Amino acid sequence: MLVVPLEIHGYTRAIALERQGDVLHAPAWTFCGFVRDLGENGRATPTVNLADGQLQLRFEDGAPGDTAGLDEALRGTRHEVPTGVTVAGNESFETLQLYLATTVPGFCRLAGNKKKDTGIAAVPRGADAAAVLGDGALAYLTHIPVQEGETPAEHRAEFIAHAFGEQGPALADRLATAVRSWDRHVRGHGYPGLTVHPPSTADGELPAGHLLDKHHTRLVFTWPDTP
Repeated sequence: MLVVPLEIHGYTRAIALERQGDVLHAPAWTFCGFVRDLGENGRATPTVNLADGQLQLRFEDGAPGDTAGLDEALRGTRHEVPTGVTVAGNESFETLQLYLATTVPGFCRLAGNKKKDTGIAAVPRGADAAAVLGDGALAYLTHIPVQEGETPAEHRAEFIAHAFGEQGPALADRLATAVRSWDRHVRGHGYPGLTVHPPSTADGELPAGHLLDKHHTRLVFTWPDTP
C-alpha cells in the first residue's frame, strides 16, 4: 500500500494506492493539504491575468487555454444560471470540486486578486472558483446564501453559474448541468474509482472513464454516472 498526496487541477487529496501489475488502484481517498515541492523539483502553475490583474485564470494541469477576447467579454453583460442545488453551512462538497475538474471540458480555476476589488460581480477578493473556458467566453461557479438558520446545519447556500461572452450562456449551462449531475449521482457516494497508468499506455488500453494526463502518469476516474 502506498499513500501519496496528489493534485488534481490544484485540488489536493491523499490517496491510498495498491499495485495490480502495471496499474495502481485507489481504494481510499481523504481530503488534505500539502506544500508543493520547491527548487529544481518545483512546478509553477500556468496562469493568465485578466481585467488589469483583478482576476487570474489558473491552469493547474496542462497548458493555458486561449484567453483572447476575455477582457472584452468581462466588460459585457453577466449571465447567471441557478442550479437549484444547495449545501448546508457545515457540509463538505469536496467531491463536487473533483467531479467538475475531471469531467467538464475546458476546466480551469478563477481567482480574484486579494489586494484589489475585482469589480466583477460575484467574484470576491481571494476567491478561487471552478471555471470553464470557451472561445472568448468564461463561466465560473459560486455559492450564495439562500437560507439562514441558528446552526450551520440549518444554513443553506445555492450553487450559481455565472458567465461572460457570447458563448457564456452555453458554458454556464454546462457547469450547472454538471452540478446537478453530481447532486443526482455522486453526492453522498464518496470518491470515484481511480486507476493510475504508465504514461506510455495507449488510449485504447485504458478503461472507460474520465482521463487526466499528468506528467508521469495517466489517471482514469470512474464516477457513478460514467457510462
